[in-house]
Amino acid sequence: LGLEHLHALGIVHQDIKPANIMVTAAGHVVITDFGASKTLPRVDSDSNSLDDAFYGPAVVMPEDALTFTPQYAAPELLGSYPEQDPNEVLVYDERVDFWSLAVVLRELATGEAP
Repeated sequence: LGLEHLHALGIVHQDIKPANIMVTAAGHVVITDFGASKTLPRVDSDSNSLDDAFYGPAVVMPEDALTFTPQYAAPELLGSYPEQDPNEVLVYDERVDFWSLAVVLRELATGEAP
């Protein structure tokens, strides 16, 4: 639900990993550390309602720095490393968070870090 809410607001966390997922005393899961998050550009113009919001992909120019944990990062983000292509324009969306969450769930299921 936390990721769903963030994505409905047009926010991509882009650093989902075990260290950024906490459980409260009441047993609620909380996502922390939004230092790497990005706000996606809103592409609808007819409504101010979040229910009707639609967001386009983030576009990151080569000179823009990205912060994330490579072991949990989606392939789209890994392409941003300068040694791969320093002139690459990076385009991604909220699916990078689902990739990272899947890596976390795999780690929980197997006990093996990526």
